[in-house]
Amino acid sequence: MASTPVKTFDEYQAAATTVPLSLRNNRDRIDLSVIELQQEAGKVGSLFTAAFSSGKFILTDEQRLEIKDRLSDVLWCVSLLCTETGSSTGDLATHSISRLNARMAEFDPDQR
Repeated sequence: MASTPVKTFDEYQAAATTVPLSLRNNRDRIDLSVIELQQEAGKVGSLFTAAFSSGKFILTDEQRLEIKDRLSDVLWCVSLLCTETGSSTGDLATHSISRLNARMAEFDPDQR
C-alpha cells in the first residue's frame, strides 16, 4: 500500500490519530502514548550510543532504518499527545522554533 505524502504536521496529525476511541479508554490513550514515547526515545538513545561506540559517529544502513522507524514512532506518540491536549503538531513545531530562536539569541556566534 503506497503512502500519500504528508505536507504539514497538521496533515500528519490528522492521519496519525485516526485510531478509533472505541479501541482505548481515557486512561489508556494517555498512559500508552506516554509509555510508548518513553520506550521509543530510549531505543533512539541506544541506537545513537551504539553509533558512537567506536569514538566516531558511524551508522550502518540497518541502523539508519531502525532510527527512522523509531523516530516515526516518536512522532506518532507526540501527535497523539498533542491531540489529547488540544494542540496541533503544527503549533508545536512553531513553538519549538520560537524557543530555539530565543535560545540561539543567548549564544555568542563566535562560540558555535
